[in-house]
Amino acid sequence: MPVYVINRDFVAQKLGEDTIIFDGSKSILYTLNETASYVFQKIKIKQNNEAIVKMLAERYGMNENKVGKDVNKLISDLIKKRIVFPGKPKK
Repeated sequence: MPVYVINRDFVAQKLGEDTIIFDGSKSILYTLNETASYVFQKIKIKQNNEAIVKMLAERYGMNENKVGKDVNKLISDLIKKRIVFPGKPKK
């Protein structure tokens, strides 16, 4: 059950339902929509993939397999952009 760590070199601010993330080293601003922002907030409190998928599936009344694929893609994008890094699993 992977857990992720937020890159502390970036500045993140919740703005309404969205989250704005600023990468100062590249002067890039990322905007996460409501759903991506929800996932990001769960990552911040060290929720693992499985828990995030389950909460999202329940929240939106969707199939966990579909939600899991979408969450994994989002997290892959966040890793690619260095917004999050893989962390150590919770015991």
